[in-house]
Amino acid sequence: SLTVPSGSHIIEVGNGDIIISSDNTETLLKGVQGCKDYIRKRHVAQSDYDGWLAYTTFNYPQGIGQFLGYFSVPPSPQNTPDRLYIFTGLQNVDWIPIVDPEPPIFDIIQPVLQYPQDDGTAGWSVKSWYVTLDSRVLQTSEIFVNPGERVFGNMTKTGASDWYIAGVNVGGNAAALTVTDDRLSIQPWAYNTLECYGCVDCTYEPTSPTHFTALALMDQSNNPVSPVWTSSVSPNPICNEKAVVLSPAAVDIYFNNS
Repeated sequence: SLTVPSGSHIIEVGNGDIIISSDNTETLLKGVQGCKDYIRKRHVAQSDYDGWLAYTTFNYPQGIGQFLGYFSVPPSPQNTPDRLYIFTGLQNVDWIPIVDPEPPIFDIIQPVLQYPQDDGTAGWSVKSWYVTLDSRVLQTSEIFVNPGERVFGNMTKTGASDWYIAGVNVGGNAAALTVTDDRLSIQPWAYNTLECYGCVDCTYEPTSPTHFTALALMDQSNNPVSPVWTSSVSPNPICNEKAVVLSPAAVDIYFNNS
């Protein structure tokens, strides 16, 4: 993946090439790699699956124009997984990595809470991501958060194929990214997700749930949309993880005995 400064504007110019605009400087990068090779390496039997452990899904075929909401920072786990992610996200198709067959075209935009931090420090941080299978995996630099705080996730469509993606901490610092790409014209699938790689047992997960609150979706004409969330779990649950829908605006994801 490629890390870009927070506040960058990513513009797709074809053939996997992108322009990164940041601090009044434009940089052309050719052939930025997607995540397909990584996903293929991780194709495993369902009995060995890690990845999306619990999540909710909502489909709005006309396309979502905005997805806002908070997600809380849970206690740090006793042991450190390879990476644990908590996020709200929008996708062009309903595809769950590793379990489902690869779609011909895929993207996800997402503000993401992660553990551990990029350098392996036992702590939480936030980044914003734009991921495809075929041509690009882009993430912002991280900002730091603490257990008990909450992250504000913001995905807002700002043009025909333009999206603003941000994760904001309680201090108002944002890990933000703007992306312009034709494939982002319709994002009909919304998610609230727990994803983990290297969660060997329950000690690699928090002991208290994470709370998704004030979830608010708009259509592409800025009209409110009331989501009907569907809950799903991994084919190989590690600690009986589950996503519980409390209302259209609230979802709890439970970890080990939380």
